[in-house]
Amino acid sequence: MNLEILTPKNIKTIVILAIALSAGYAVTLIHPDGLSDAGRITFGIFTTAALLWIIEPFPLYVTSFIIVFLEVVFLGRNGGPLGLDKSGYTIFLTPFFGSVVLLFLGGFVMASAVKRYGLDERISRSILRHVGTRPSRVLLGMMVTTAFLSMWMSNTATTALMIAVAIPVIKSFPHEEPFRKAIILGIPFAANIGGIGTPIGTPPNAIAMGILEQMGRGMSFAGWMLRGIPVVIVLLATCWVLLCRLFPAGVKNINMSIPADEERLDHKSIFILVVFAVVVLLWLTGGIHGIPSSIVAIIPLVVFFGLGLLGDDDLKEMGWGILFIIGGGMSLGVAMKQSGLADWIVGLIPFAGMEIFLILLLFATAAAVMTTFISNSATANLLMPIVTGIAAVAPETSAVTVAIAASAAMILPISTPPNAIAYGSGYVKVSDMIKGGSIITAISTVFITLFIYFLF
Repeated sequence: MNLEILTPKNIKTIVILAIALSAGYAVTLIHPDGLSDAGRITFGIFTTAALLWIIEPFPLYVTSFIIVFLEVVFLGRNGGPLGLDKSGYTIFLTPFFGSVVLLFLGGFVMASAVKRYGLDERISRSILRHVGTRPSRVLLGMMVTTAFLSMWMSNTATTALMIAVAIPVIKSFPHEEPFRKAIILGIPFAANIGGIGTPIGTPPNAIAMGILEQMGRGMSFAGWMLRGIPVVIVLLATCWVLLCRLFPAGVKNINMSIPADEERLDHKSIFILVVFAVVVLLWLTGGIHGIPSSIVAIIPLVVFFGLGLLGDDDLKEMGWGILFIIGGGMSLGVAMKQSGLADWIVGLIPFAGMEIFLILLLFATAAAVMTTFISNSATANLLMPIVTGIAAVAPETSAVTVAIAASAAMILPISTPPNAIAYGSGYVKVSDMIKGGSIITAISTVFITLFIYFLF
């Protein structure tokens, strides 16, 4: 049996892995002033992880497992540089099923139930039937629907759904109508923006909450939404106005072809919506009943799988890779904090003489630029342990700023999966995406910094 393991692609992957590991080892041989042995080793692991996240020779979650393997072998062993006992290495494993990962898993379960029974499509069509036929209102309806769905389910899945809903509308336009581009771009941009609104909307949010929890500065579900929802509203409105200006409609009305939902909701669908509403309500009122958001997230998992509304196939299709990416990033954060590497890096930059606003703007810009070329999860994992260690800025302020900025970068098709889906539709060129995405990314970076700085 020929497994064809040594294919050209796999050979390339092995070479890149070897280079990344060699680079990490080379870093450990450097002895900078003020950095401990544990810090040097962690810096080497950080270097390896950064190269693998940027080059991405294999899925990002594979890098997470490489990170935890290197941490346990070189930092977590009994009597190692961190001085841990026999079970001390578990500090690197705990993040993989910490409260933030459990919270995200609950969000995946609810999104899976909504998608399995077609409720997401019914919601989107219901909203679109009520926005009228003016092009600008149709675009707004699609963007609001996309943003709302993206708060609770995968941005990628939401974009794929809404692009499918939008295609009949787009085809009703004349072939050279520029507003077709506004609709296709509005959907991924709204998906990126909508994920900012809730802790389960996008991985950078979860990574930020996980880092804050490790620091004893945990943030509630409602606390995140208090910061995220206003940003979503302002950026969504800004993006809508911008797209209407960049790609003005040449027609006054659209011949809508959104089919009506003739069948009433069945009992299962109604039950799912009720459970969804109860879980969200419990998330928002955590300060009253005192149940952690991560424990509330168990409810849909038990109810939907326990009652047979979801099965093994649904469990297999959930975003386990994203959960492992989050766990790997937080595990690296633990190593950087425990070894003193994060504090050492922060000490190299003269933040003491800088205004807090400039510090936030610097990291928000760095997050936006990095996310243009690598995944927002990788960006958050790399920046979060560093930015939260700056003494001049409250950890909550810096973590939220970086997380949101990492989700607001949408310049290229490779910037986010929603962008890639929109580009793959064939209705827009890269230049169209750059034209709209660069402006909204620049506006978002400045607005996010101003909003977080002045209000929080």
